[in-house]
Amino acid sequence: MLAFLRNHPRAVDRGLTILIGLSTVVSADDPEGFEWWLVSLVALASLLVRHRNPTITFAAGGTASLLHLAMGNDLKPVDVVALIGLFSVAAWGSRRRSAGLLAAGLLVAGAWSFYASEANTRTPVPMPPRIIVIDRLAPVATDADDHQVQDWGGFPAIGLSLGVAWLAGLNTRQRRIRLSVLEQRAADLERERDTQAALAVAAERGRISRELHDVVAHALSVVVLQAQGAQAELDRRPERSREALDAIVDTGRTALSEIRRLLGALGQDEPEWEPRPGAERLPRLAADIRSAGTPVEFRVEGEPRPLPSTVDLAAYRIVQEALTNVLKHAGPAASVTIVMRYGPGTLEIEVTDDGVAAEPASGTGHGLEGMRERVNVLGGTFDAGPRPERGFAVRATLPS
Repeated sequence: MLAFLRNHPRAVDRGLTILIGLSTVVSADDPEGFEWWLVSLVALASLLVRHRNPTITFAAGGTASLLHLAMGNDLKPVDVVALIGLFSVAAWGSRRRSAGLLAAGLLVAGAWSFYASEANTRTPVPMPPRIIVIDRLAPVATDADDHQVQDWGGFPAIGLSLGVAWLAGLNTRQRRIRLSVLEQRAADLERERDTQAALAVAAERGRISRELHDVVAHALSVVVLQAQGAQAELDRRPERSREALDAIVDTGRTALSEIRRLLGALGQDEPEWEPRPGAERLPRLAADIRSAGTPVEFRVEGEPRPLPSTVDLAAYRIVQEALTNVLKHAGPAASVTIVMRYGPGTLEIEVTDDGVAAEPASGTGHGLEGMRERVNVLGGTFDAGPRPERGFAVRATLPS
């Protein structure tokens, strides 16, 4: 119901106009005169513009009430239009204007109260007639003066009514402002939530892209080297070719398993085929590269300990990408040394080779840039470049 009233202000204004008009007709038991009804119709018509220009409603209602009193009539339901207008100005207009109109209304009511009180002490009573206020300070009317008594409540009643209407309008204004602030805050939170969700999706896509690059590039590099070795040994030593083909099969299956796991992460209902790779799988990774024909030395310094999942995965991917770059760029005679150094609160990774010191080209989010981004996200340090003597070195320090 309240939502309907808020969303249909014109219907509310028409309803008020009809309700106050009917109440005025019912309560008008005395012949009021054409002028009185004309002024009342103008006041009622001003309710139709209450939401667009409440100042007009207050001015028309206040003027109508003053003219009704000046005509010697009592106040009727139509005279409440002035209070509705003041309430509307305080609720939807500027606070300064509403305070000014309240002051003007109180000033007019006070002036009329003073004028009506003065009329009690003057003989004959000044025109218009029946301007005798019901007030304790006024002389007691005689039976002959009963027809001159005008029941309008006096300044205290009018002043209190204006004050209550103004305060009610201010309260409505503050409530509307609070609701607007809450709605804006809710909209901002919803937009922020959508933005965070979009950023999370973009970050996940970037992570999966890097993971896929690392898996596919490493697997294909190993497969190509194994296939080349099998082709070279096919006629002379077929058993070595069979070993190379077995290694190709194992590498392909491992790569497919990791790709399935990465793609399965896109759906919540998809199971993970295999746990995330970590530092415990680095010896197996070194053995795969060794079986492809590249000598690999793997060393662990310090006391190994469980690593956070993000650090564990990053360590594996950094070593994997560094070995992939060795296979691509270091040349056939290169050898590799992998050192995992566990320090107090840190994990140092060092992958060096003695091949051709050709820095691999970096792509957006791949290669060296991909490794550097992984390390930076975790708050570590990363360095890669040619070694002074020979080959290439990749060094990373991760907090653990």
